[in-house]
Amino acid sequence: MSWIIGVLLVIAGAIIGFFIARYTQTNGQSGNLEEQVEKSQQQLGEYQREVAEHFATANAMMEQLSDTQQKLQSYLNQSAELLQQPGSQGDLPFFSEDTIKQLRVANSLNQDHRSGRDGREAEQIPRDYTEGPSGLFSDDRRESDKKIRLTYLETFLE
Repeated sequence: MSWIIGVLLVIAGAIIGFFIARYTQTNGQSGNLEEQVEKSQQQLGEYQREVAEHFATANAMMEQLSDTQQKLQSYLNQSAELLQQPGSQGDLPFFSEDTIKQLRVANSLNQDHRSGRDGREAEQIPRDYTEGPSGLFSDDRRESDKKIRLTYLETFLE
């Protein structure tokens, strides 16, 4: 009989121990779960704040882009109006008067030089086969270059 009482006490102790362990284990797990829920809520709050800041920044950038676009459109409209006005296209507004004068002289000299060269080349044989000095060292070429330079300087100094 004593051994039956011993076995019953061991079984009763195991059952009581099982329920005590389960009770203490659930309290420990619920504490961990509460900490995890609290941590998740903090992370969610931080994420919501970051998203709100992101949208505020994006909105500010869109407003700035819109302002820049309006300024660009206004500038383009003013430029188009300036170009459509009669009489404003006579001079090149991007260059000074001296530069315009130099460009016109250079253009006219270049056209004169081209037109004179075409007729001369058709009449002459290639310089490779000519007798005497030719190319850069010929006196004929030096004289024509001097005339062009003098004409250019005279028009520039006027």
